[in-house]
Amino acid sequence: MDGDLRGLLPDDAQTRQEPKLMHPFKNFQLNNAIFAAIWLVFLAAVLVQVYLGAGYSARDKVWMTACVAVFSAFYFWAFGSMESHPSGWSQFSRAMLRWAVLLVIALASVPVIKTGVISYAPYLAAMLGFSVPWRKSLPIVAATGVVGTLAVWFVAPEDLGWSSLVLFATPFLLVAVGVFSQYDVSRYQLQHELDLAQQRENIATDVHDLLGHSLTVINLKSEVARRALHNNAEQAEKELKEIAELSRLALAEVRATVTQMRTPTFAGEVQGARRALETKGITAHLPERLTPAGEHETVFSWCLRELTTNVVRHSGANTCWVSVNADKLQVTDDGSGFSTDTVQNREGGLAGLRERVEAAGGRLIVRREHGLTRVLITMSGDSELMRDGAVVQEASE
Repeated sequence: MDGDLRGLLPDDAQTRQEPKLMHPFKNFQLNNAIFAAIWLVFLAAVLVQVYLGAGYSARDKVWMTACVAVFSAFYFWAFGSMESHPSGWSQFSRAMLRWAVLLVIALASVPVIKTGVISYAPYLAAMLGFSVPWRKSLPIVAATGVVGTLAVWFVAPEDLGWSSLVLFATPFLLVAVGVFSQYDVSRYQLQHELDLAQQRENIATDVHDLLGHSLTVINLKSEVARRALHNNAEQAEKELKEIAELSRLALAEVRATVTQMRTPTFAGEVQGARRALETKGITAHLPERLTPAGEHETVFSWCLRELTTNVVRHSGANTCWVSVNADKLQVTDDGSGFSTDTVQNREGGLAGLRERVEAAGGRLIVRREHGLTRVLITMSGDSELMRDGAVVQEASE
């Protein structure tokens, strides 16, 4: 559709729509960026060597500080924007673009630190190892190691031992960790898709069985009513009434069956909550995505969806914690919070959720203390709050 509309737009409108590179922080995954940036602390050793080592001028120190700062900033952005920028690119293309830019920044350090530039190798390996399949990342990482080793051998053969460790052992280890990380994510996604496929198949079978039986009976009774219409009006009227009753019953059963397709699963809602919170830039502490919610899965799924949606839309929170066990679900955030009086008077956004929980035999409890809002769903009558990651924050305060 975009291609069709583009020809109808004036040139200036087309120009405004074209550049998708103008939003580098759109859908930025802050958690991914922070997790990757933690390891940048090891680059401090390079700066320490330059600042404290002999033979480095003030100009060298300024240049290396700039190189490390630019490398770190781009590395942080690269992981956070990997899933969204540039728009329309494949994952491999995005990863290679970032890898190439990081390589150029690293090579800019060569005039100052010479063979010490290999300190950047693990970060280049991590960029590919955590982003693309190992069949594509491993050859590039291996080729980088070979080229780096040859360069060290020609320039400073005495450094060949420790440089081989940095160029091969650590990068290969990071690729292996990246493979397991990607496998774990793929496994959860595949399991979720299999669950949805199984659910659709079950519903299709149920609808087929319901309609097959009901329509067969309706067809038979319609034929009987047609034959009796002129000879036995009472029997025809009776058959028509049964047809009407049977059709209403079949319609109700089909609606009830199809409604199951709209019933969320807890594992699916955990995935949805993670995506929504991270997209909003809220740090999410969630249970494992396949954590079973037991016999209360349906009500816990609806509650998790509604409560995390409220956190995303209205709380202004920076962090959200979700805890769950067989009988309780608790969502905690450090945002602005709900008005307890409003919730209790059923005038707030949680009124409908409270009614759903109470209809299922549970209770919804809202508490606001120490700058944290906790919403507890309890199905056992136990109103004691659960321990979650927010307890650590309260203790520190």
